[in-house]
Amino acid sequence: GIHRSSKCSAPIEYRSGWEKEVCVFLDSEPSVKEYGYECLSIPYLSNPRTGKIRLYFPDFLVTYVDGTKKLVEVKRKDRLNNPKVLKKAKAAEIWAKANGATYEFWSDTMIQALKRINEARNPSPPQPKRKPRAPRKTPAARPRKPTKARLK
Repeated sequence: GIHRSSKCSAPIEYRSGWEKEVCVFLDSEPSVKEYGYECLSIPYLSNPRTGKIRLYFPDFLVTYVDGTKKLVEVKRKDRLNNPKVLKKAKAAEIWAKANGATYEFWSDTMIQALKRINEARNPSPPQPKRKPRAPRKTPAARPRKPTKARLK
């Protein structure tokens, strides 16, 4: 889907409901000045044997009102020990340290907490009560036509 935010310079083409939850949270969080979605590329060593370098695009770069910065990767808990994820995380931690930022995974527990915060900050409007439906009228049973099986 697409999410638009006054705290992000470009529309966000999020890839999961979790990423959307993070966007909604960052939008309503007063300590967040601005954020970017996949706005930064970090080279990482993909294959040590061949020396293959690839680019990693962390999900969010968040800038807070106090000037601190945080790289955030939204990832399911069961994927955190994936070798590819760990290679990207190592490169992101090096980048973060060199650029005065921190790097974090926001996983299942964090996303559920953000969802509760979002629901508290932006309660859904009450749904209008529907009138009860009248019971359906069923057509009178029609006599069955004889079939070969019934005729035997």
